[in-house]
Amino acid sequence: MGIEGFGARVLRKEDRRFITGRGRYTDDMVVPGMKFAAFVRSPHAHARIKGIDASAAREMPGVIDILSGDQLKADGIGNLICGWAVTSKDGSPMKMGEWPALAVGTVRHVGQAVAVVVADSKLQARDAAEAVEVDYELLDAVVEGPAALEAGAPEIHPEAPGNLCFDWELGDARATEEAFSRAAHVTRLDIVNNRLVPNAMEPRAALGVYDPADDHYTVWTTSQNPHVARLVMSAFYNVAPEHKLRVIAPDVGGG
Repeated sequence: MGIEGFGARVLRKEDRRFITGRGRYTDDMVVPGMKFAAFVRSPHAHARIKGIDASAAREMPGVIDILSGDQLKADGIGNLICGWAVTSKDGSPMKMGEWPALAVGTVRHVGQAVAVVVADSKLQARDAAEAVEVDYELLDAVVEGPAALEAGAPEIHPEAPGNLCFDWELGDARATEEAFSRAAHVTRLDIVNNRLVPNAMEPRAALGVYDPADDHYTVWTTSQNPHVARLVMSAFYNVAPEHKLRVIAPDVGGG
């Protein structure tokens, strides 16, 4: 007899379609007239964008349009948001810098998107993205967290003086200090944590469809929280009111 109740093995029902290649991920979705996007990304950690020349790329086969951060900003597309606001120990709110979907004026990390190419096919979009020329003025950068807090370090966001977004603590500082003062032995050491990123097994992807007849948007995306995605696109990115947006989360690999 099988074990029932708490702790019992739960039979998986979805494995058959996965192991037989019938999973449905965002990249599997196909809609009529679908176009593709490829991003032009910064090779520099910190630089000022002096100019973007997309004239040659626009003439390449299949290219529909090439957009920059300035164009998105002019169209009222809002910034990427922080999902968790942190309050510093002195009660002040966090000093988060602006994060546009495409860099406006300055790039602040290697790989930051500077422009997006829309084309008829994925390969055409990629080829055109490589043909976009960006004129950068290199700025000083820091690659270690502690160095970013030193006096004179280049500031990444004007909204966060000294590169300090927040100074957060948890626990009872006084009780902790008293415990250390009574300790027979105290060891001090510096611990460096490796950087982590919560990535799904497939790349981040999205497919959006606009229906002009109903003035309605449908989006398929690699997300485990489609309701929040709809809220963000409506309230922060200004795409459309929530009742005009439908977000679908198909199969998503890895949590």
